[in-house]
Amino acid sequence: MHCLDCSDLGAQVAAIGVCAQCGAAVCPVHSEISQQFLTCTKPVSRPVATEPPVRRLLCGTCAAAHRAHAACCPQTANAIRTS
Repeated sequence: MHCLDCSDLGAQVAAIGVCAQCGAAVCPVHSEISQQFLTCTKPVSRPVATEPPVRRLLCGTCAAAHRAHAACCPQTANAIRTS
């Protein structure tokens, strides 16, 4: 499998993984590893983040979209609701 972004540039570079958001194959240059906290809902609808955070591989496009969302909505930027 080859990196989608490298293919768009005319190169064939082996992918190291796939973007957790869009599923695009990514190489080390076009990927970002971030942390994301899983949350569960406690009584009175209070979301609580669990430790440790999960590792998440994103392509550059999705990472930029997540940063834009974090700037807009910081309280939900790194949480994935599990219940």
